[in-house]
Amino acid sequence: MIGNKANVEGSICEAYLMIESTQLFSHYFEPHVMTRNHNAACNDDSGVVKDLEGNLSIFTHPGRLWGEAKKRNLSLDEIKAAQTYILLNCKEVEPFVSMYVERLQEELPNLSQDQIDESLQTYFAEWFKGYVCCNHIENEFLRSLAHGPLISVKCHSVYFVNGYKFYTECHVSVRSTMNSGVCITYPNVGDYYGKIQELKQVEYREEPLKQTVLFKCEWFDPTINVGVKKHNEYKLVDVNHRRRFKKYEPFILAMQATQVCYVSYPSKKKDKDDWLSVLKVKPRNIVELPDEESPTISEPNLPFQVDEVEVHEINMNIVVDETVILHDPDGVIIEMDEPFDDGLLPEHHDTEEEYETEEVYETQETEEDEEEFEEEIDSD
Repeated sequence: MIGNKANVEGSICEAYLMIESTQLFSHYFEPHVMTRNHNAACNDDSGVVKDLEGNLSIFTHPGRLWGEAKKRNLSLDEIKAAQTYILLNCKEVEPFVSMYVERLQEELPNLSQDQIDESLQTYFAEWFKGYVCCNHIENEFLRSLAHGPLISVKCHSVYFVNGYKFYTECHVSVRSTMNSGVCITYPNVGDYYGKIQELKQVEYREEPLKQTVLFKCEWFDPTINVGVKKHNEYKLVDVNHRRRFKKYEPFILAMQATQVCYVSYPSKKKDKDDWLSVLKVKPRNIVELPDEESPTISEPNLPFQVDEVEVHEINMNIVVDETVILHDPDGVIIEMDEPFDDGLLPEHHDTEEEYETEEVYETQETEEDEEEFEEEIDSD
């Protein structure tokens, strides 16, 4: 706050007034303007993207790029790989993928699943482009998607998405933190682990503006017990950092990625030197809820707990059998119909009349004693 060393107090006061005034004015700014009062949260992905009518899911997922952008042109292999991957992973293109597979199976009914997947990787992008042009699809987003992305892309070093902060491997090489590890899960295949090499923002031609972000990754070999080890009981995963995935599929959509970090074993043995332990990172500002169908606990393991306590009312109007049975020493049973007299029953107490007669009798005796005492005095 000291801008002028000759007038220290004045410069501090001037800076303090500037801070107060800017903080006051920031209350009147629009919500998208970043100020001290409403800064972006940690790993904020800039909220929800404005959805246009007919827009595709790959263009509406929120995300935020950060850092200086560098432009470069994609190679032919990169363009083909990026276009094919985007088409096969776009939800709105799934009906066309099913149509292509059905026609392929009609022409060649003996094809295996691996051959069908290979045909999709090689020829589907061209077939989809021709199908959209010939059938005059009205959705302008699908038409732009069929023509493919522009050759020129923007490369960034940091991207915020899904509650994560992703760095490229080059960007974190001089840092103590590791944010370049990435994992993607395929339902019928398994998990793929790798590191991010580049963050590319691809753009499609024609208006309105259509952009999506791809991660170019270097993948570890996903072969079980060769490139990946899994511990069934403790769910621990290790990857061999010296083995790579041979197939050329470098791109994934940023919205599909989850973050992991790789930790080396503190051992110099050969069986641990090539392996890294995989640790999954929890996203920020996202709470993981348990599944609705939680596993049931067996009855022997259930904790003891009394859910309800039965309350028994005490009946005060109890009828007691007045017949008392006594045992005689000679062995004869004696029955008594009268209740047992313990001297506490109210009917054995003295009544008020008896008390009154006793009091009158006592007063008469005291009067007679007094008269005899007076007569004795007179005689004396």
